Amino acid sequence: MNTIDSKILGALTQNETMENWWTSELKTVPLVEKDLPFTFMAVDFEEDQKFLADAEKALENFLDLNSFYKLQIAPHIFENFVEYCSYISESDIPENMKGAQPLSIWNHVHCSQVFLSRREKNDKDIYVVLACECEWEKEHGLQLVFRQGKKLTRVSDQDGHLTDSDAFNFPDHEDKLLAGF
Repeated sequence: MNTIDSKILGALTQNETMENWWTSELKTVPLVEKDLPFTFMAVDFEEDQKFLADAEKALENFLDLNSFYKLQIAPHIFENFVEYCSYISESDIPENMKGAQPLSIWNHVHCSQVFLSRREKNDKDIYVVLACECEWEKEHGLQLVFRQGKKLTRVSDQDGHLTDSDAFNFPDHEDKLLAGF
């Protein structure tokens, strides 16, 4: 099995079934104070020779985010919860989440993995995706996406899109969080 070396993550091992996916051992993510695996997704290192260097910069940025930033982004996660609740009946809201507040929303989010991927169009930046399970959307979970690992640019279910503009096919400048980058 092949490996690639990251200065930050150490050796990443090639996935046996998806050969352009590479996964690390556990690494502490200060933002959520948890050890998580990191995966480079859909990488052809011959075609994208800058991926590893760009990913290392994004990793440095992402790993610099701390619990203060976690509190800053809580309202965006809470907004996702509120929006989700607007589509379901009152009885479908988890009992322990009724009356939830923005700063307590993290008590209902359980991060499981980190993915890095290059956006295919427009900015072609590296995006860091923090994949989570959440108590309000058990089927599709939650993803928190950070452009260049620096700043939150998307909160959504785990739909595979890096930006709202990609998911809903509208210009980047109309994407509220992305445009704020």
